[in-house]
Amino acid sequence: MTSEDHHADSKADPAALAAHDAYAAEGTLKRNIGAVGIVGLGLSIVNGWVAMSSTIVIGLGQGGAPLILYGLIGTSAINAFVIATIAELAAAYPTAGGQYVWSAILAGSAPRSDGTPRRHPLAFIVGWATVYEWIVIVAAVSIIASQAVFGLVTTFNPSFTVARWHVFLIFELVNTNSLLANVFFLTRMPGIGTFFLVLSNVVFIVILITCPATAATHQPSSFVWTQWQNEIGWDNKFVVAATGLVNPAFIWSGIDGAVHIAEDCLNPARTVPLALFSSIGLGFVTGLAMSIALLYSIQDVAAAASAELPFLTIIVQATRSKAAGAVLMAAFLLIISIMTNSIQMASSRLIWSFSRDNALPFSKRLSHVSPTLRVPVLPIVLSWFGVTVLGLLYIASDTVYNSIISCCIMLQNFAISVVAVQLMLNGRRMNPNRWLKLGAFGWVANVVTVVWTVFSTVMWLFPITPHPTAADMNYSIAVLATMALIAALDWIFYARKHFRGPSDATLQAIESENHMVETDDVEGEKGREAAAERVASVPSIEH
Repeated sequence: MTSEDHHADSKADPAALAAHDAYAAEGTLKRNIGAVGIVGLGLSIVNGWVAMSSTIVIGLGQGGAPLILYGLIGTSAINAFVIATIAELAAAYPTAGGQYVWSAILAGSAPRSDGTPRRHPLAFIVGWATVYEWIVIVAAVSIIASQAVFGLVTTFNPSFTVARWHVFLIFELVNTNSLLANVFFLTRMPGIGTFFLVLSNVVFIVILITCPATAATHQPSSFVWTQWQNEIGWDNKFVVAATGLVNPAFIWSGIDGAVHIAEDCLNPARTVPLALFSSIGLGFVTGLAMSIALLYSIQDVAAAASAELPFLTIIVQATRSKAAGAVLMAAFLLIISIMTNSIQMASSRLIWSFSRDNALPFSKRLSHVSPTLRVPVLPIVLSWFGVTVLGLLYIASDTVYNSIISCCIMLQNFAISVVAVQLMLNGRRMNPNRWLKLGAFGWVANVVTVVWTVFSTVMWLFPITPHPTAADMNYSIAVLATMALIAALDWIFYARKHFRGPSDATLQAIESENHMVETDDVEGEKGREAAAERVASVPSIEH
């Protein structure tokens, strides 16, 4: 919403208008996404049935179908606590920067005792972790689109040999399409979010009903619910199960997506938390239902496991129709394309916010918002470039590429957990004007978030086998070290002198969003006047 939009809103109070005028001086995005649109866009980032169908067979060798299903239930329950943690913070401080802005706010913005500005190295680390996370997620979804295309090719032409450079070409086509969509079609994003909500659920229901109904036979319930499988070499069942959880947990990569679209949204202090909770609910229900349907519908496990895209192979096996598989896969590709657009949007908004606070070289240029397109063009291009580099790494080594992709969940959990620890150390004091207050449950959510992060990070750094070859190695530590090196160079040569966390105008705009929510909830002119007085009485945001 522009400054003019707020002035046109009779409900906006004077103090809130002043904050938005100051914020507008920095260059703002076009706020045009409402409640339904942000729920749709949030679901297009965290889409349960798409994520599970794309990885359904991968986990069969690590615990079997039971670990896939029970792992999904378990990781969904845990991530409900993670969602609660970030939803409360999003209600308190709605901003595209998300975790790094929250970290800086919770650390305090008062100058040091010698009068020099306070640096925020922890917020800087959190910011880089989140930027990495989102660029990796764009790459992860883009590669699924490539696999879907060549899954169709090999279904109709089994003799075709897929080379990694073939995959890269489709990967880059999807990546470039998301760049163009984000630069030139911002005004259509609300409608796209609503369209995705309908399309995704329709395709989900069609596949959910069609596969089990048309399958000639079904896998026994023992295969789906109780049959343990271990094909990775670890003798310890706990290690097999803990490392195997990365497969069902992939569904929750990008759970903070709605947070980073906050400054494109109308009333983000309310709509973003609601979108986050909608994502976890719909993601779990659709992911579990699709997993059960596909696992019962598999006709030939070995053929599905060796296929370019097991999801498509299962559909063709169940329906006994390549044409049905082609139609459903075309719809699936459209869904993936929209998902990539939404994820690229979240990634670019995060880069834009980080640049707005002088965390990256050439921040002045990167933080510029096109006055005609009303989008941060250069951050979109930078996100596209980062994804392209990951695609080139895939050509060089799919093993290294897979290690990079597996890092996205660890980076996401790390960034959220740092903020959760800061929040608890502050006695969970945050913006008192937020509408979402978890109370004692907030402590539980924060603790579970941190414990889960420590546990999952340790276990997911294990190699897939106890005696790995070069192809079986888990290179995640090397990947994380390389990412840390790039961030360290940025800090040493640029950010150490320029990054000070979010600006005062940004903080006051965040505060005003909460009071606009409060004003809208109070009927009558007296209520609006009272809310305006409370805005004026808040000198700054320190906790």
